[in-house]
Amino acid sequence: MTDRPIARRTILKAAGVATLGIGLAACQPIQPVSDGPAPMGEVTAAQVTDAESLEAFVLGAKARIEAITDMNEGAKLREGLKTEGYWKSGSTFLIIFLMNGDAFIHGNDREAESKNLFAVEDERGTRVVEELFAAAAEGGGIVEYYDEGLKTAYAVEYISGITGRRFVLVGGLSKDVSDVPITIADLPKPPVTASEVVDRETLIAFVEAAAETYQQAVLSEGYSALTGVRNAFRVEGGDWKAGSIYLYVVSGGGVTLFHGSEPYREGQITDMTRTDSKGVRFAEELIGGARREGRKFLRYHYDNPAIQGDEETGSPKLGYAVSFDPPNTDQKGVIGSGIYIDTEDE
Repeated sequence: MTDRPIARRTILKAAGVATLGIGLAACQPIQPVSDGPAPMGEVTAAQVTDAESLEAFVLGAKARIEAITDMNEGAKLREGLKTEGYWKSGSTFLIIFLMNGDAFIHGNDREAESKNLFAVEDERGTRVVEELFAAAAEGGGIVEYYDEGLKTAYAVEYISGITGRRFVLVGGLSKDVSDVPITIADLPKPPVTASEVVDRETLIAFVEAAAETYQQAVLSEGYSALTGVRNAFRVEGGDWKAGSIYLYVVSGGGVTLFHGSEPYREGQITDMTRTDSKGVRFAEELIGGARREGRKFLRYHYDNPAIQGDEETGSPKLGYAVSFDPPNTDQKGVIGSGIYIDTEDE
């Protein structure tokens, strides 16, 4: 971020900036992350020019993120941090790390959210993420690293207002991590795998096993198992995804937390008003029904990726979804899947 030499792991010195940011977050509602001017005293991504403004930018973001106490507002962070504007400007963006080094939310690289970056090294062999964690543990600080020249990043720990758990917030780390392998959890084999889902009974067994596995990942310490579980759910030909059989997870407020077939939907509000070609409000009836009743079946029409030409009409599908109780909220999450069926079975 800057060419000016700075000592590694410089401890936080601008306490006034942090106090100002926390005060603003406490007395003002959380603004959309990409709209409107910055509140007085805060630094946006576009205004970062040196180590001091980088520090102020990250601390302002920390205060705003800590002030979020609503699960659905928290879920929106995934897309908000990727949107050009308040928290992202070109190569200046934020990364939220789990305490085990998983990139929980990456402002510039969706695939990085499937990886553990703790051992990432810069061009000179410095384990830059490990040093950022060390700086964050000491109260926050700058770390120098080399990536086509000298750069700086800033890291600080924060406590989630939703879960009460610790995360590490980093700004200024723009290193390419495409060579880091994806983390895939070694999960127990479910009683029915995706490829074995052929009817109503096998669909029930598949979804309910997935719900138990996902809920355990959410309840794990610091979400440490969540990244690997989501990646395991996404592996084509694995136990949890096979062709048109895949899983999705929706929060109590309708934010798509995971989608095995359409990952671009993750972090976005699910359109509960969507209808199929027959006028069935499938999102509300299936997801909303599972939330209200605990479990829900629904026959509707949806685009089958294995069939050409059904993009407008969709193909007959039997969906099944169940609700589960995420921690620290009374809003029920929903996990579901579905199987395409023959027209005569409708």
